Amino acid sequence: MRANYVQYGSPQFRILSDKQIEELHFATLQILERTGVAFECQEAIDILGDSGADVSAPNRVKIPSYMVEQALRTAPKMITLYTREGEPAIVLNGQTGSHFGGFPDCPEILDPYTRKRRTCYVEDIADNARLIDALPNIEWSYTSTAHPTVPGAIADKVTLLQFILNCSKPVVVEVLDVTSLREMIGLCSIVAGGEKELRKKPFFCGSSEPVTPLIQGKDALEKSLLCAEKGIPNVVYGMPMAGATAPATFPACLAIANAEVLSQLVVLQIKNPGAPVIFGSIPSIMDMRTTIFSYGAPEMSLMVGALTELCHYYKLPMFGTAGCIDADVIGAQAGAEITYQILISALTGADLVHDVGLTYHATVLSPELMVFANEIIDMVKVLMGGIEINDETLPLGLIERLGPKANYLTESHTLKHFREFWVPRIFDRSFIKKEGVKDCEQLLQQRTIKILETHQPKPLPEDLVKELKKVEKAWFDRVGLKHEYPERPGRK
Repeated sequence: MRANYVQYGSPQFRILSDKQIEELHFATLQILERTGVAFECQEAIDILGDSGADVSAPNRVKIPSYMVEQALRTAPKMITLYTREGEPAIVLNGQTGSHFGGFPDCPEILDPYTRKRRTCYVEDIADNARLIDALPNIEWSYTSTAHPTVPGAIADKVTLLQFILNCSKPVVVEVLDVTSLREMIGLCSIVAGGEKELRKKPFFCGSSEPVTPLIQGKDALEKSLLCAEKGIPNVVYGMPMAGATAPATFPACLAIANAEVLSQLVVLQIKNPGAPVIFGSIPSIMDMRTTIFSYGAPEMSLMVGALTELCHYYKLPMFGTAGCIDADVIGAQAGAEITYQILISALTGADLVHDVGLTYHATVLSPELMVFANEIIDMVKVLMGGIEINDETLPLGLIERLGPKANYLTESHTLKHFREFWVPRIFDRSFIKKEGVKDCEQLLQQRTIKILETHQPKPLPEDLVKELKKVEKAWFDRVGLKHEYPERPGRK
């Protein structure tokens, strides 16, 4: 007799065996204990030395394995991110699937109206934040410090403010320095209703980059230590490049990437046990013909996927990468690169997956690519949903009643379930091609522009906006500029 209910879960996929994960873990411990890591922040060196690490060599710290194991025990296994209104948005625990994040700013943008590269203006950042707010499968955002139309001293804060004003979703920030991070925390505290409330319900996360190979810079550690002190979630990620800044073999690159994150994790857990840290790394290869750090290389997704499995061995949240391409236009190469990346990220279960929307080796932002990726993520979710088997989904009585040569089109069972089929928004399934029918590229452009021109995010209260604008004016006053932004040419 068939059981009444059987649930088949999501597809199972592994890159590393349990034995390989353990080998990488022990190799990492050996690197930390025998090779050591170069620390350039004296506070971090003092913290490690006082706790038992070998700090006898100048700027070279050797960390014993028991310190690493202790840090892994105290690091939170679950981190919840909130909307700017304080509602739960994303739970990071290795169990809730992948949450993909967009990118509102870059030095250049691939304009969706002209499909040509140009400088990214502050108006574009606001537009892109609204686009991210509108796309259901882009659940958060990562910001940079790189857009060129405002002074570098305030560019990171300008992006954060534009994002807060135009999007409710959580945001992870790239930060210029620890002074700027303090100002960002202050800005977000205004929105949250105080620093305690921001700590309780964070919609804002910091980030810090070790420098490969095995360097913890002063600025990076100062930012991470401040996040640990304030209880603000913090992403720690390096960018090892196999064949250049790391050995050309994947296990060696992975071990170095892991050592860079864990060495910083040790410092932060000693500073504040339980400090929320999100494990990250973007390992890729150096293309030996062009010398670029390749964002579209299959090896990048392979290594990020392997690190995701290692990270989940530690039961830590993972910061992954997908939806970014080496191609400079939206075409066949772009489609292949982002589909491969998104699929691997979903199958391995990276928690926060960033860089969706970046083209041309992560130097140009494409709003259309974000919309395209949103569609691919939707498709991949069909796969990750698995197949549920029960009496309703496997109606043997109906099959027996209708028998051979049946037609199910008019059955109530079909009426009940056909709306569960995935429906494309930008892909053409028409059977007869009529004049004027748009192809995928046209539908993509049309959908992107429609969202940019029509979507309005939930507004912040007027008194809160005025307070944030006063803070913004103070930034401009400090750098001696009038409180206004360069106007975007061509369109409002």
